[in-house]
This record gives sequence, C-alpha cells and structure tokens, in this order.
Amino acid sequence: MGRRCGIVRFTYAVYAWLVLLLLVAAACSQARSGDALVMTTAAPSLASGASYPAPTGAAGSDAYLTPEAAYPAPAVAIITPQTAGAAAPEATVVPDAIIEIVIGEHRLEAEVVATPEKRSIGLMFRDALPENRGMLFVFPGPYSGAFWMRNTRIPLSIAFISQERRILNIEDMQPFDEVTQHAPRGVARYALEVNQGWFAARGIRPGDEVVFELPPDLVIR
Repeated sequence: MGRRCGIVRFTYAVYAWLVLLLLVAAACSQARSGDALVMTTAAPSLASGASYPAPTGAAGSDAYLTPEAAYPAPAVAIITPQTAGAAAPEATVVPDAIIEIVIGEHRLEAEVVATPEKRSIGLMFRDALPENRGMLFVFPGPYSGAFWMRNTRIPLSIAFISQERRILNIEDMQPFDEVTQHAPRGVARYALEVNQGWFAARGIRPGDEVVFELPPDLVIR
C-alpha cells in the first residue's frame, strides 16, 4: 500500500512539472511574439514630408541651407488637397506674422518668417505673388549665408538688410536655380523677397532705409 501511494505521488509530481514546463514555454513564446510585434509596429513609415529630411548644415549655423543640404518639412503648413492623377501635395508656409514695410514712398505687405523651418521653405511651391506682397526673413543674429531657388517657381528679387535696416544689396533670382547662391554684401539681419524687378521699378537701391515694426510677441529663433 505504501509503495502504491509513493508511485501515485511520484506520478502527480511528474504531471505538475510537465504543466509547469508547458506554462513556461507558453510564456516564452508569447514574449517572443510580443517582441516581433513591437519591432514591426516601430518600423518608420514614409510620411508626406519624408522627402524633406532634417537639414545637414553645420551645427549652430543659421545659414539658409545650401544646395548640398536637404530641406525640412515646414512646422506649420497648409496642405493642398490631392486629386486623382495629381502630383504629390505641396506645402506653403504659414507666416509668423504679416506686417507693412515702407521703403521711401513705397509700401508693401510682407509675410514674416522667423524660425529655421519656415525660413528654409520660404516662397517655395507658389505659383504667384501679388504685386505689392513679399516675404521678410528675420534672423536671430547676424547672417552671412546664401539664398538659392530650389522648388521656387516665381522669379524673385531679394534685398539683404542690415541691423540698422538699410539695404546692403539687391539680387535677382531665377526660378529653380539650384546653382547660383545669393549672399549679402555685409552682415545682414533681414532679407526681403519680392517679385523680380519690384525694387528696380521703384528706384529702390542699396543704402535705402527699410521701415517696419515687428510684433512684440514675435518668436525669433
């Protein structure tokens, strides 16, 4: 009788170990499945702005990106709805502010871009610019980089402006020109882009004063 009881206890012990081993195996299998799921769902997918990777310019530089660098997607943008058979949607920067600029007797309305993301996109992708409209690039400090015309369809003129708000030089820029770089002749703090010929048609030249007021709460970085 004692021997039979021993056999029964041994059998139960074996069953208990088998159940425990099965539970451990099931837990390990579930963990491996969970890892695979995490790896799959964590894989990056291409978004609409994936063609604009982060800039590769020098660290700490606020220079307008050169042809060798790539452009980031705008932080805030209006996306044009895509229709069947149309090209990929395009982005237009939403300005940080809109102000009036006065140069001599002439006035224009300017969109202000004061962050690296918005300055790097500028007037890209636009088909037209109203006659007395422009874009004012505001830099957080002295600027001596260069502008060029990637993805820019409108012929433009650019005036580089000093800290004292005097025009340093004016350059004409051609659509889609990714070779020519336009730089200030001196240390600039602002740059004003308008339709090509706007300055010349009004007799505006280097040395002229540019009068404007930036919003007191404008964030410049």
